[in-house]
Amino acid sequence: MRSGILHRKVQRNNRTRCLPIVPRAFRWSVINHVHESLMHLGWEKTLNRVYEHYWFEHMAKYVRKFVDGCITCKVSKSHSGRVQAELHPIPKISVPWHTVHVDITGKLSGKNDSKEYVIVLIDAFTKFVLMYHTLRIDAASVIKAVKSSVFLFGAPTRIVADQGRCFASKDFKDFCESHGISLHLIATGSSRANGQVERVMSTLKGMLTSVETSDRSWQEALEDVQLALNCSVHRVTGASPLELMIGRVARPLNLLTIDDTEPEIDINKTREQAARNIEKCATYDKFRFDRNKAKIVKFDIGDLVLIQNEERNQTKLDPKYKGPFKVVELLEGDRYLLKQLSGNRTYKYAHDHLRKIPLTDVPAELDLFNVDDGNAETATSK
Repeated sequence: MRSGILHRKVQRNNRTRCLPIVPRAFRWSVINHVHESLMHLGWEKTLNRVYEHYWFEHMAKYVRKFVDGCITCKVSKSHSGRVQAELHPIPKISVPWHTVHVDITGKLSGKNDSKEYVIVLIDAFTKFVLMYHTLRIDAASVIKAVKSSVFLFGAPTRIVADQGRCFASKDFKDFCESHGISLHLIATGSSRANGQVERVMSTLKGMLTSVETSDRSWQEALEDVQLALNCSVHRVTGASPLELMIGRVARPLNLLTIDDTEPEIDINKTREQAARNIEKCATYDKFRFDRNKAKIVKFDIGDLVLIQNEERNQTKLDPKYKGPFKVVELLEGDRYLLKQLSGNRTYKYAHDHLRKIPLTDVPAELDLFNVDDGNAETATSK
């Protein structure tokens, strides 16, 4: 006893200290004060600072649980450690033009008030690419591009797109419904769900940049770029998109060859081999993606979560998460339908872009109801 306060002799880091024992009713207040004085550093640094001045049973467990439940830390700090994610490949139907992925390139050229874009459609099975030049990103432009592809190959069974306004608009949804097309909008920020077209986007921008260095404009060369992509052997399928689509081996218009003989193609055999190659590649991609990820701890309906902010839309010191949002529906592929607490707008996000909000700032092991000295209410209010 020192000055009426019970102390405990503690040996830590080759030093012996005599530390006051914190009563149960004041533990939360003490840890909160230390954590805030350290400007919300991690639980290990908070624990080391607490060990210099105080002691109570199971302090390490208590401090870690407190810091894990700190709302300020949850909102302001980015994620660290292994990501809780799992790859869910979209089942590939070995039928041409069954599933089509759609996306729009960002500002390729033009003045500030008149940017130019390219709408890209790619068949999930044959990898056949269609590209359409546009000056606007709206539902009317997307509908026009999809309608042009429908005139060529008929309406696809399914379209996969992101949550852009042009794809999520009522007009585009009505267009898909009127043509019997199932519209699948991926979760915001999960570009891997639309990886088919994202990979083409990367290649397309490089090709168009190369064209710009020559005497031609990229607008004039867009059709040649499309043909070059469709007549080149794809890494996954082992055949060119035109070969899988119509059973012909094509070549670029300006390519000079000695032998003009067109080889015979067994289209059924080629498609069967392509389907096996796609399945094999999808299995390997899932293994490669999942092997370094953490096990997913799923949310339940009614949980409150935070949504990760996009870095491109914020500065370095902006909060890393925003919210809270409420989980209103569990979707397949570890995705969730979220709803604002103060409105009716809903959002679709994947698990790895969310962070759960703790139910309370006070760790559950803090039992204030057993305190008889009347200090429980005071400690909680602080």
